Amino acid sequence: MKISPLIIAVLLFTGTTFAQNDNIDQAAEMAKKLQDPLANITAIMTDNDFLFKTGQDEFSYSSSIQPVKVWSFDKAGFNFGARAIINIAGMAPESQKSNIQEPLPEGDKITWGITDMLVQFFYSPKSDASWKWGAGPMFSLKTSTNPKLDGPGWGSGPIGVLVGGLGNFSFAFIGGHLWGFDGDFSTSIFQPMIFYNFPNAVGWAISYNNQVSLNWNATTGNQFTVPLGLSTSKVIGLPKGHGIELGLGPYWNVVRPKGATSLMIRLNINFVFP
Repeated sequence: MKISPLIIAVLLFTGTTFAQNDNIDQAAEMAKKLQDPLANITAIMTDNDFLFKTGQDEFSYSSSIQPVKVWSFDKAGFNFGARAIINIAGMAPESQKSNIQEPLPEGDKITWGITDMLVQFFYSPKSDASWKWGAGPMFSLKTSTNPKLDGPGWGSGPIGVLVGGLGNFSFAFIGGHLWGFDGDFSTSIFQPMIFYNFPNAVGWAISYNNQVSLNWNATTGNQFTVPLGLSTSKVIGLPKGHGIELGLGPYWNVVRPKGATSLMIRLNINFVFP
């Protein structure tokens, strides 16, 4: 029996269309999960920050690699999540970043290395409400590969999350405090997140997503870091439950300590796994 080329073409087109629709649906679902720090997800997120005018108006670079895993305990009625934050930095002389204790000393070259690692844990009760919460401990691990990039060292503190939504808007807030065990590090972090998801462009969003910090041990005028800006992102659904999110946007530190960047360009590359 001969099969008409027209029938083959129709079948191929139909299969491709269904696959594309599946990927679009996946992208929409992944976008919601990536905007929710408490969502049941397995991902590796990266923040790649290009820091302008740090130190004596020099360029610096910072990359944050964040493996994320959330487990769902349906019978017990809660989710449990874990996130590691691994920072790789290339900091100019006399530059400053919120996870480093003091501005780098004078010099003539960039200091490269890994800073101290953060590990966060969240407990979140399952709920059908429009807003949900999570809380848990976070720990700092002394992983710095260069004394100039030392941060909290060994330390710990509490962290909490609040997540909600309204129409095409998604909201999240992370707040916590970290103490170094040696007493030299005491910093509060506040991370408000606001996302607008474009209804006619699935997977596209515009957002504010950055961290405000308060260093309690710093001198007056050097305690706060307050970034303002916006990012645009796109989630792409891939076969077999995989996905990728790309985001880009500028942020200005309207309040900053001495040596910190005045302008930062952030590139996000996030990978989602089934």
